[in-house]
Amino acid sequence: MNADSGPTQVPTTGPKASGISNRELLRWGVRVWFLVAVLFLVMAGFAAAFDRFPGDEAVADGLQDIDIPVLGGYVEFVNLLGSAWVYIPLTIILALALGVVRAGWESLLVLFTAGARASNSVLKEFVERPRPSEELVEVSETAHNFSFPSGHTVGTAALFAVLFFVLPAVVHWRPLRWLLQAACLAAIISAGPARVYVGVHWPSDVIAGYVLALLVVGPPLIAYLRLR
Repeated sequence: MNADSGPTQVPTTGPKASGISNRELLRWGVRVWFLVAVLFLVMAGFAAAFDRFPGDEAVADGLQDIDIPVLGGYVEFVNLLGSAWVYIPLTIILALALGVVRAGWESLLVLFTAGARASNSVLKEFVERPRPSEELVEVSETAHNFSFPSGHTVGTAALFAVLFFVLPAVVHWRPLRWLLQAACLAAIISAGPARVYVGVHWPSDVIAGYVLALLVVGPPLIAYLRLR
């Protein structure tokens, strides 16, 4: 053994050790965001020109043909979560509750999700896509504004995606946290199909809703996770 040998060097870990710096990660994140934004704009352009996309009617018919006794009640509940008169008070209550437990950044993130719903309302007026007609699908719910993108999907996906990621900061008992996160995932996944099931949106409307939610809340949510 060489007595002059120094202490063993332990390889460092982190972004630099793996060859990827924080700046590079940010650069790639911005590129992905712009690609998703372009995808959304292309979808919006086609939605302004066509009242439905190829496959929309077939997928809607397939969803509406599902006959499970408990499905109707569950769909009604999910649609209720996304309605403005439930979504807005729920967002405010959750933000206030997080503020009370001194989860300030988490509270701001929850409030920020309202921006997704607001941007959706503006985009509807630009695209002006009509709702599915009763001649094409079974319509069991009344909706009066335009169809693209789905506001229920945008609001529900944005709110419950943020809740999914902020829950670890405020709920420390794992079984309860996992249960709440599973509920968040269920709400996100169900929001879009529930709107198609009642005949007020085409599948392309709800896909655009998910994309818009990602565009609005994705950057602040990633920043929060990195800083936390």
